[in-house]
Amino acid sequence: MKKFEEIVDLYIQLIDEGKLKPGDQLPTHRELAYEWGCSIGTASRAYAELGRRGFSYGKIGQGTFIYGTKNDEAAIGKGAFFPRDSWPNNDGVVTDLSKNSYYHPETNTRLQDALQRLARNNEVSSYLTYFDSRGRPRDREIAARWLQTQLHSVESENIIITQGAQSGLHLAMATLASPGTVVATEAFGYPGIRAAAHELDLRLAPIAMDEEGLRADEFEQACGRGNIKLLVTVPTNHNPTGITQSRARREKIIEIAARNKVIIVEDSAYGPLHDRDVPAYADLAPQNTIHLTTLSKVFNPALRIGYLVAPANLVPRLATKMTTINWMTSPILLDLANFLLQSGQVEAQAQALMSISARREKMATDLLEPWLMTRGRSTTAPLAHLWVRLSPTQTIAEFVSSARRENIVVVGGNSFAMSKNIEAHHVRLCLMAEPDERRLEKALRRLAVLLAQENSPIMLT
Repeated sequence: MKKFEEIVDLYIQLIDEGKLKPGDQLPTHRELAYEWGCSIGTASRAYAELGRRGFSYGKIGQGTFIYGTKNDEAAIGKGAFFPRDSWPNNDGVVTDLSKNSYYHPETNTRLQDALQRLARNNEVSSYLTYFDSRGRPRDREIAARWLQTQLHSVESENIIITQGAQSGLHLAMATLASPGTVVATEAFGYPGIRAAAHELDLRLAPIAMDEEGLRADEFEQACGRGNIKLLVTVPTNHNPTGITQSRARREKIIEIAARNKVIIVEDSAYGPLHDRDVPAYADLAPQNTIHLTTLSKVFNPALRIGYLVAPANLVPRLATKMTTINWMTSPILLDLANFLLQSGQVEAQAQALMSISARREKMATDLLEPWLMTRGRSTTAPLAHLWVRLSPTQTIAEFVSSARRENIVVVGGNSFAMSKNIEAHHVRLCLMAEPDERRLEKALRRLAVLLAQENSPIMLT
């Protein structure tokens, strides 16, 4: 145990035993350092930790005092009293809730086994040539069988295999929109949409959202105002809000899109981790929808494989553009993906991840319920990320900084705004990247305390 931790533990013990009472003054930093035979820096760190846990506070020019008198809250604020079971181990380990990736304990073993099988069973000569940019016939046949677990009907001839969903998103936007084209999308969304639009010199038309996601009335008004060619949407487990659109909302948007000759690009990165209770856009409007999904969430982001399903009349244009951009997806990665799909390991991992995600989501919602948007969420779609509302008096920058001082990393909602004119007052918390569930729970308990503060907590130093 480090010296400053010994000091903290002793003072907490004295407070618990009633030997130190609210209002009592503690030794100066210099006196504490002398008493414990440590540096002034160590003494300062001990007092900072006592303050962080809500036991003490400092008055400039007066000293450090035990918190809790009648006048303390009025004078310095409520403070941040973290539950004892949320206290960190002072090991400096960061709990990163900013990454929307899915930890599974068997991923490493599965990937290692697949790589070894690939090395033993494949001939190197099969990797020494080019092939159809859409993917080899067997790649698309295997992909079609997997995609049929998510969509009602998929033909292999309608599939183009890409280097992840982001690659497919860029491919669709580059093929179907020219510079200056207006592309509609949710007001808050996956930053990759904004990045692709910027790269391709496309104009984004952010559409307002409600508890069911993209608002149909706002989409219709946007179609009436401008020459919208594409709608890029994440209708299932939307990133960052977590909303899954209802069937009725999807049908209304499809009707508006068809009437205005707008092609729908459906980003279904979370589709493989969703029990299908709402049909995909590709099921409801197969002739007007490009469907994108990926192995990044359900298996691993390093396996850069994505699948694009398109209407037959659009496949030639998309394939030509695919050749122009990167010719083809690596056959080495394709063979890895094929083995994992055919052996059932991807599906097995998906089922396990949904179970883990459901457990973590329940834990998080129990702790953070007052700050969550709960309407419009599907009970069959466990969420790996939560859209958390801040109090009106807190700013995103203050909250993100306060969390970071607690060794917790979160992403401010402004990172997901599709326009600088859209106001954000949320943060996104990702629940699945942290391997240690106990560490995750501690972080969530501490965030609950920070969220409860009307202002940035004064005691956090």
